[in-house]
This record gives sequence, structure tokens and C-alpha cells, in this order.
Amino acid sequence: MANHMNKKIVLNGIELSLPKYNASATTFFDYLENVVTNLEEELNENDGNFEISINVDFSTNKPPQHQILSNGKTRKQTKDKVARVLSKTKAGKFNQVSGSVRVNLQVEDR
Repeated sequence: MANHMNKKIVLNGIELSLPKYNASATTFFDYLENVVTNLEEELNENDGNFEISINVDFSTNKPPQHQILSNGKTRKQTKDKVARVLSKTKAGKFNQVSGSVRVNLQVEDR
């Protein structure tokens, strides 16, 4: 089955907070890349166009914890989809770093 992407995700801003700069910054960008790819696959035309901010806290030996902030125009069902995508992206190497990342996403129809 061909999987076409209905949405384009634009990162409008990324703010990293790390104890010190090291290779873990690359891990944060890998995490964001996975989130964007998963969102592009999960979201569809029913979700509309929207902007959302995501805060993710990373702590060694714990899965990343996320918080979703929207301007109130994002549908609850869409925010729930975003939360599911973030939960699915919690596995693997991402629990080997500590710090936080805040990203502003703009989601548009292709």
C-alpha cells in the first residue's frame, strides 16, 4: 500500500537546554526528526492546519516526558494524535540523555 504524506511539518523554532554542549544535541535532533516523520504519517486533512508547541524533558534512564501547548484552535482529537505520536517516539536511545527541547511546529496541508 502506498503511503503518501498529507501534511508538511515546519519547525518554527527549536530551543535546547543542555547541562553542557555535547553529542546529546544530535540525539535531540534525531528525536525531533522521528517526531516530524511520525506526525506527517499520522495526521490527515481532518486535522486541519495548526501551530503547536511541544516541550520535551529528557532524563537519563527515563522515557522523555512531553507537554503539548496550543493556541486553543487545535482540535482535541488532533492534540490526542500528537500525544500518541510523542508516546510512540519515547523508546530507545532517547532515554540516554538529559536536557530539554522546546519546538514550535507549523502543520500545513501539502
